[in-house]
Amino acid sequence: MKTNYTPPYTMILISICLINIIFSTYFITLLLVGVVFKIFLEVLKKEYYYLLAFVVFTFLVIETTQGFKIFSLSIISMFLYYFIIPKVKHLFSSSIMIEFTFILFFYFCIAIMINFLDKFNLDIFYVLLFNFILDSFIAGFLI
Repeated sequence: MKTNYTPPYTMILISICLINIIFSTYFITLLLVGVVFKIFLEVLKKEYYYLLAFVVFTFLVIETTQGFKIFSLSIISMFLYYFIIPKVKHLFSSSIMIEFTFILFFYFCIAIMINFLDKFNLDIFYVLLFNFILDSFIAGFLI
């Protein structure tokens, strides 16, 4: 008998929404976008389409609290999923290295988006680097 186990993605996404709402009040930019992107990849890979709407909602919460354009993170995620990730999968043999690379590409696309929308300075680079390291640890080892 096959049981369908769904990881606790809804609780993770709810906590990420709350963290972004609470920390935006204290001017701490703790994005956790890489974790949401990793969940986005898992949702599409395992065909949990009912969670896809909640992932997009979490992207919307992050975009509104951080001042990004609406649906920009969702568009970046779809672009990476359909165009970049199929090309990169063949380069690495380690699955954990692939996950780090996907999150790196995602943050690189966010940096390009910030560069087009606003002036890119060193503080934004440090924030994105810190968030990349934190998200790589969480998404690579815990999820």
